[in-house]
Amino acid sequence: MCYQIITDATADMDWALWDAAVIPMEVMVGRQLYRYGPEEDLSVENFYDALRRGARASTSQVTIDTYSCIFEKYLREGADILYLSFFSGMSGTFQSACISAAELRQRYPKRKILCVDTRSASIKEGFLVYEAARRKAEGMGLEALADWAAGQVGRVRCRFLVDDLNTLKRGGRISPATALMGTTLQIKPLLTINGNGRLELVGKVRGRRRAINSLLDYYARNSGREGPVLIGHGDCRPDADGLAQQVKMRFPGRGC
Repeated sequence: MCYQIITDATADMDWALWDAAVIPMEVMVGRQLYRYGPEEDLSVENFYDALRRGARASTSQVTIDTYSCIFEKYLREGADILYLSFFSGMSGTFQSACISAAELRQRYPKRKILCVDTRSASIKEGFLVYEAARRKAEGMGLEALADWAAGQVGRVRCRFLVDDLNTLKRGGRISPATALMGTTLQIKPLLTINGNGRLELVGKVRGRRRAINSLLDYYARNSGREGPVLIGHGDCRPDADGLAQQVKMRFPGRGC
């Protein structure tokens, strides 16, 4: 059973936790181009510091050549590939990976390349990769693991808040007038990612603390499902730790 799990840097987790290869991505912050991934040259702290200073950030779609270079490295070693992708509705990277895989299958007909659109991003995507790596370590085969990963689509719920509306304004997500009004009134939008890969507003809460508490309330209303709770943050670790502690207190025994 020789196969390699590969995913995108958008999975946003501790790379050391996985037995998985990570495809890096390019991030433009201001006028400076950086590399994000296991060998990143931009720390998370510096990235958020730049945003707080008003810098604009954007990402570049991973190219077909980049996928081919990384895929082929493992194919040459005699390994099959399970690629777990960033949500195709948010980027064209999945399509690029599929094109690369189709070309490489012709050159390596004895090897298997399976591509799964996780329809996820950030820690939601990272959780699926982590669980896939764990199942691989327990002996699950390539096809079975690909089927499992595809079956997880839609089973993991996510909700998050954005503290700085100016970032959404600069990215064209909301109008300047909406950003100004929301900032003045301390309105925090509660968001999710819908089935089309778009940010969807699911609520508005006044005040940061209330907004964070509303995430706990959301989980309380939907806690009938089994499984752990994952909490991610954008350079605000104390808030994340505080929320995790509340989850553990209200739901003892639930992994967080």
